[in-house]
Amino acid sequence: MRILEYGNINNPTIMLVHGFESPYQIWIDYIEHYKENYHILVPILPGHDVQERSEFISFDDTAKEIENYCISKSINYIYAIYGMSMGGVLASYLWKNKRLTFEKVILESSPLLSFEKYMTQMLTRQYLSITQKARERNKKVVRNAINSMVTEDMLDVFLELLDNISDETIKNYLYAVGQFKLPADIDTPNTQVVYFYGEFVFRNVAKYLKKNYKNAVTICLKGKGHCEDALLHSNDWIKQLDRYII
Repeated sequence: MRILEYGNINNPTIMLVHGFESPYQIWIDYIEHYKENYHILVPILPGHDVQERSEFISFDDTAKEIENYCISKSINYIYAIYGMSMGGVLASYLWKNKRLTFEKVILESSPLLSFEKYMTQMLTRQYLSITQKARERNKKVVRNAINSMVTEDMLDVFLELLDNISDETIKNYLYAVGQFKLPADIDTPNTQVVYFYGEFVFRNVAKYLKKNYKNAVTICLKGKGHCEDALLHSNDWIKQLDRYII
């Protein structure tokens, strides 16, 4: 797994974790904004790197690889981690493992409570179908992806990613997400937790965080789709993030 680095390593470190079937290039505007004052780590998660193809096995394995990389470079303290969607699940693994110390854990529309088996199966069928149609360049699927999952200028790297991600990796990710439940007792009282969500389905996650983590801040983005501003309106979203990162 490649982990890209930007900025001066002597500055506070922030980590940006992309979501499922999302190209790491979505972070370009974020990197440009933060690299002057922060050291930035951008993991390209297994199955999402078109240069070094790999399979996703488990969040445990992926978290361990990131932790080992950071520790090998004496990066034991992360000022802030921002995990988008499924990336927030991985961020939660890193947080709960406590091999690294996080001052701020920022999650957006992340599924932090386990699913029923039928839901995992339904989502798996849905993603496999859509991904296959995208590989075939189905006009409707490609058109619907623009300004819902990616901006038009990111369409080529998005489609390249879908061309290269394997069906087995898709199945493994969705199974792992469906099985995950954030522990109610991660004992890191100095970690600030921020959870953004738009869709109604994530309201229970917000309630769970507020119940179990007294210092958690939950912010409902009313009327917004899944990571809508983060994916499609990065400059506006960066202003929102600045309230919690800077």
